[in-house]
Amino acid sequence: MITIWQYLRRLATSLVNYDAPYDEERLEWEPRFFRGWSRKYLKSARLGRAAVYLLLIDLVIFGLLLHTLHPLITLLRRNEVLFRPQVTLTRHGTPRIFNRPDRYKVPRILHQTCANETIPDAWVHSQRSCINAYSDFEYKLWTDERARDFLSSEYPWFLDTWDNYAFPIQRADSIRYFVLYHYGGIYLDMDTFCNEAFPIHQIESDTAAHTALFEATLPTGVTNDFMISSVRHPAFAAAISQLPGFHRITRLWARLQPYCAIMISSGPLFLSLVVEDYLLVQPLIPSPTVKVISSSQLIPYMTDLESATWHREDAQAFMWLGDKPWAWFGLGVVGLVACIYVLNRVLLVVWRAFLGTVHSTSYLTKVAKLL
Repeated sequence: MITIWQYLRRLATSLVNYDAPYDEERLEWEPRFFRGWSRKYLKSARLGRAAVYLLLIDLVIFGLLLHTLHPLITLLRRNEVLFRPQVTLTRHGTPRIFNRPDRYKVPRILHQTCANETIPDAWVHSQRSCINAYSDFEYKLWTDERARDFLSSEYPWFLDTWDNYAFPIQRADSIRYFVLYHYGGIYLDMDTFCNEAFPIHQIESDTAAHTALFEATLPTGVTNDFMISSVRHPAFAAAISQLPGFHRITRLWARLQPYCAIMISSGPLFLSLVVEDYLLVQPLIPSPTVKVISSSQLIPYMTDLESATWHREDAQAFMWLGDKPWAWFGLGVVGLVACIYVLNRVLLVVWRAFLGTVHSTSYLTKVAKLL
């Protein structure tokens, strides 16, 4: 014979759609047709309440995403204002006044990075071409060991981030910001072939306290394979201070999506977002302290061999999207709608399960009274 406890447990695990037990006490004050109408009304009210809750949750999620992605949206929307190339170089000789080192705003130092002293065969000729083109510059080759020693001595607060980067390219990216901030000068990737020295004097011939030059890139922002800076430039100060924060954002999923993680944590997208923040607080745009140059203006001086040694399998898809910025928005909207739909379905299941628990508890109480 079934025990009362077993009977109650079966009721608790049954479906929520049930018929209320006959209760003659309720007949005195609530007709059967009213009970049916009441149940339908309450069910409709609960569904309406669930829809309101889901809408509020969706709005909160949308607001958080909009807040998080606002810098990137601004970067795409205001690219022509912030990063429109405005530097036009001339092919004249160097004025005598700019042959005086005491008038230099940008130190004549050439920085490059490599894992160690052994230069890969693919880069031997390009490195030699740059050393020859900038023969009157001080040359600094930053190997991983030298870079870490430099950081340990000058910026020990960054060592934890440096040691925990998932990919070597993140260290190669980050060290270039530190050395340009600390020493100033010009940075060139190892896969850059130098035709002749870049005329730095043409970008430091104004009265601005600081000077920095970046190369514009597609679909937006600037690249970090060629940079020029005066010592202690505030844009590079912002870059080195924000590296740990961007690393924390990407470290959990870096190995799942290497290309995006590298671009955001230390690569060109990171640099573009930092320079964007710097420019947006300047009294003038374009700012006299930050200049942008087009790739076509650099052709007489250097050739990018585009070895892209750090690219992985996922890079091809994102490179395809490189000149299709509005495709980003399209894919983003589709992804957002899909994620919200799945989330709403999950929340709706949880909501129904919660209501089922409440109904079952109420029903069990009534049955217990009848028994």
